[in-house]
Amino acid sequence: MPRKEPDVPEAWLLLVICAGLGVSWYHALRLREHAVALARSTCERHALQLLDDSVALHRLRMRWRRGALHILREYRFDVSEGGNDRRTASFTLLAGRVVAASLPARRAPPPTPPVSACAPQMTPRAPSPGGAGNNVVPITRGHRTLH
Repeated sequence: MPRKEPDVPEAWLLLVICAGLGVSWYHALRLREHAVALARSTCERHALQLLDDSVALHRLRMRWRRGALHILREYRFDVSEGGNDRRTASFTLLAGRVVAASLPARRAPPPTPPVSACAPQMTPRAPSPGGAGNNVVPITRGHRTLH
């Protein structure tokens, strides 16, 4: 039985499908790079640290606006205020523009104690009998203790 050769349209169809997948993958990578740049600029503007370049696509939705179908992409990323915490932030892109953003609430700084409570209490000492210029400290033998 003779072997059937693939038709030319079938080969072209496979080539077009592979090309379409490649173009969509490249487009998704470009959108993610754009999202990382937006996350960095948002963090710099709000004095936050972007952790691990952790921008990830969280949700993909479709919406009809003005008679056309648009794709909404929600990206999430981790931020930190001082480097010792990790909180989630997000923004939504529509056609490459930010249409919604969510940043974590700022924490109130811990109250600082008054200066007098932080400084050790210094008591004046009487001058040493050797005079004002004497800066020699006597060395005494330590006490032996059982540990």
